[in-house]
Amino acid sequence: MKAVIMAGGKGTRLRPLTLGTPKPMVPLLNRPCMEYIIELLKRYDIHQIAVTVQYLPDVIRNHFGDGSKYGVQLHYFEEDAPLGTAGSIKNAESFLNESFIVISGDALTDFNLRQAIHYHKEKQAIATMVLTQVSLPLEYGVVMTDEEGRVARFLEKPSYGEIFSDTVNTGIYILEPEILDWIPERESYDFSLHLFPRLLQEQQRLYGYTASGYWSDIGNLQQYRQTQFDMLDRRVDVHIQAAEPMPGLFVESGVRLPSRIRLSGPAYIGSDSILHPSCSIGPYTILGSGNIVFPHSSLTRSILWNGNRVAKHCDIEDAILLHRTNIGSDVHIQEGAVIGSGCTIGDKSHIRSQVKLWPNKEVEAHSIVNATLIWGNAAASLFKGSKIGGSPNSELTPEFIGKLACAYGSILNRESSIVLAASSHPFDTIMKNACAAGLQSQGIHIIDIGDAPLECLRHAVTTLKADGGIHFKVLSASEDAKFEQMVMSWMDARGMPFAKSLERKIENAYFQEDFARTPIEYMGRRRSEEHAITSYFTTLSKAIDFNLIQSASFKLIVQSSGAEAALVQQWSSLTGGILLHTQSDVPSPAAVIEHIRNVQADMGIMLTEDEGFRIYMSDGTSMHHNHLLPLLLQALVQTGVNASIGVPISAPVTAEQIVSRSGVRIVRTQEPLRSQMEATSGIALLPAAHRLYAISLILQLMADTGQPLHELVADIPTLHTAIEEVTCPRSDKGSVMREMTEWVRQSSYRAEFLDGIKIETPEGSILIQPDQEEPLFRVISQADSMTKARILAHEYAGRLIQTQSPLRK
Repeated sequence: MKAVIMAGGKGTRLRPLTLGTPKPMVPLLNRPCMEYIIELLKRYDIHQIAVTVQYLPDVIRNHFGDGSKYGVQLHYFEEDAPLGTAGSIKNAESFLNESFIVISGDALTDFNLRQAIHYHKEKQAIATMVLTQVSLPLEYGVVMTDEEGRVARFLEKPSYGEIFSDTVNTGIYILEPEILDWIPERESYDFSLHLFPRLLQEQQRLYGYTASGYWSDIGNLQQYRQTQFDMLDRRVDVHIQAAEPMPGLFVESGVRLPSRIRLSGPAYIGSDSILHPSCSIGPYTILGSGNIVFPHSSLTRSILWNGNRVAKHCDIEDAILLHRTNIGSDVHIQEGAVIGSGCTIGDKSHIRSQVKLWPNKEVEAHSIVNATLIWGNAAASLFKGSKIGGSPNSELTPEFIGKLACAYGSILNRESSIVLAASSHPFDTIMKNACAAGLQSQGIHIIDIGDAPLECLRHAVTTLKADGGIHFKVLSASEDAKFEQMVMSWMDARGMPFAKSLERKIENAYFQEDFARTPIEYMGRRRSEEHAITSYFTTLSKAIDFNLIQSASFKLIVQSSGAEAALVQQWSSLTGGILLHTQSDVPSPAAVIEHIRNVQADMGIMLTEDEGFRIYMSDGTSMHHNHLLPLLLQALVQTGVNASIGVPISAPVTAEQIVSRSGVRIVRTQEPLRSQMEATSGIALLPAAHRLYAISLILQLMADTGQPLHELVADIPTLHTAIEEVTCPRSDKGSVMREMTEWVRQSSYRAEFLDGIKIETPEGSILIQPDQEEPLFRVISQADSMTKARILAHEYAGRLIQTQSPLRK
């Protein structure tokens, strides 16, 4: 059998380690990662190996040559432009005339490849994915197999709610040559994004083999460090090319250990390193070749590549130093810091936690460095639900949004257009202008629609055929948030919240700060669009019969923030029923209820600052959120529209009852708004994304049926909901989801695995849903009585707690 080592990755999340070093050449215990992969293949009698290269290919070629030094034959296949994981294999088609195994050059494993190959041949598969179990599968492709071992479901980089298994794709594949016929030539084509979903769709023989043993994808700095610690702990079966004079202490040739040295294993000391008396080498310290550590300096849990010099009285803890860095005396380097090659750190300097220095930087003596070319953790997440939030002019500053806008612009095509909108707060305008400058500097054109709410921006992005939109809004202080907060909402060309993949691209570009600068002659243009709100109401008027609503002469009470006064004013001219409109930055339900009762209004409406709304009935009681969706579906059915409506999996099960025998079809989706919007068709606006459309639909239903709101709500099928929360460490969420999934599959209950686990029982339905941000699970039960709902929620919350117990031992 032949093999393909994929060695073309840039390893952008490992920067600055990979600025001048291809990811497969990053050292593990003083040897390139790819050396261990070659040794693994050789162990299982695989000697004919193709190596796909693209980023810094000569570094790999110069080190490995033709492979004869390692007892194998290497054949290189270089890509002129990135072809994707499957595309790079297609590029090596001339070499692959028999069954072959694909393996990454930048992961470490000791899997028994012979067993995996035997499984592949036994199943007569066209492709076999080698799988393993991990505790937190968010950054991997989750794979579910049936009882026969065939891949039943594959999900790349899932959210917490999509973790139905902790079995993930390792990027090791055993393939038959005919698989190459499925891959287009000279195109960017991925296994996980393109090929495997197509094989599943075509019901080809795609199998999954769950391997036992060690596997680590060295995808980020934390994992890079942990992998080497695991090697020192002998958790992975690889050959360590060093003597072991005492258990856990590995020493290469040319190293003398002085008698007066404080040495605590496990540790690794590379060849020709000089350790002076009275220095301290603490646990999990890894030194490459030619390092010098002077007296009274202490290194703990740190990794030093080759040729570094650490002067006296230094303290380095949990840090990474690349090649040839000169550390002055009395220097303190804190946890998570990464010092690039060729840097000079002056005496008595402090490098703060998580700081990263790009190569060849000089730090003057007595400096305190707390920010560099990349600040913060390279794996940090800026986006939460396609929004970025924080305190204005503290966490979110014009400098921040300018840089972020440059990063966003760098991944767009030049001449793209982005629509910007803001609320009426002065700081909103400052941030919008800073964002516009950053985008324009990358050659992106700006369409400014001024002060406009989020729903108008969604509409403008699609009608103006722009490539995306950003909305800026400062939220007032409230009981929940004692200080003002700013929220920036981002959307794509369809007016939908960003997909996770797009968020990651922007974050990567932002943290790496390696985007190209656009020549000044290609700067983007900026223009204003003054009719965005008017255009929005034109579309709204086509979707709603406002003449019917006006004929009903409703009395309405509306409360909104001052920023939305113009929006409410235009809407009132269409409904003709607003009796009183008050403006309040802080929602005041009591004021709305008082006004409703004083004037005997038909409905009260509160437009909240977070782009939501509340509805109050004529007696002043608030309409329960469980009634809103059924009421909106009933209103859509009443219009006679033929449409598919995306509804979250957690929504009441009465939704399907309401639309039966109508032209409206329910499509259950994941919770995020984007999922609901993607599944919706046949209507111009989605009620979940457009508040005034939703409220207008309810008014139209009231006018059409002649029924007051409380009667319409009373006619909705009764369903009771109970919710319990169960805390769970983030690291255990994947394992808990897998255990619960296995339990459900073995039970007699019908279940859906869409966003969490939804179980149908004779007593009612239960949704087990991991929170995307917090370390907890949410158990949502629905039944025909509150007692049943509470019993179900409590029972399954207890099952979650019971499932976690073995994991904590």
